Amino acid sequence: MTASSTLNENGTAIGPTGGIFTIAGMDKDALTPAPINPDWILDGSPEALCANLSAGTRGWAYTNHWSCTAGTFRWQYRWDESVLFLEGEVTITDDAGRVYEGRPGVSLFFPAGTSAVWHVPAYIRKIAFNQKPVPWYLHKISRVTERLQRLLGQEVASDSGLGG
Repeated sequence: MTASSTLNENGTAIGPTGGIFTIAGMDKDALTPAPINPDWILDGSPEALCANLSAGTRGWAYTNHWSCTAGTFRWQYRWDESVLFLEGEVTITDDAGRVYEGRPGVSLFFPAGTSAVWHVPAYIRKIAFNQKPVPWYLHKISRVTERLQRLLGQEVASDSGLGG
């Protein structure tokens, strides 16, 4: 049996239910208020909206659709976050003073434990891939396990996640 899914005119996912895969569309109308910590706001009154698109197994990863109106704030990254900007523009300054320009099609990675000042002149919208950082000792155990699997001739999963 083949399951198929499509998106309706609003970008909302229409697909099988109860499957092993998560399907979600990026419908701007589905975004709900996700206030920025007031202590982080440096200028203006930025209003953030967010919708969770998927959650990884064991709560270690999430995919979020996020937008924000004009303002300046210092974002604190508690998880590793990779973003792909979809609409609007933002100027992001890291703690060393380096400046990054976010606009549609640009991707940035923010390591857990860092912070950055976001200046949104009008509006920004992104998709964010958030992952809880793996503790160093678990990473080391994983590498040792992979080496043992190779020595024993067992197939080892690719780091790329592309099955190769």
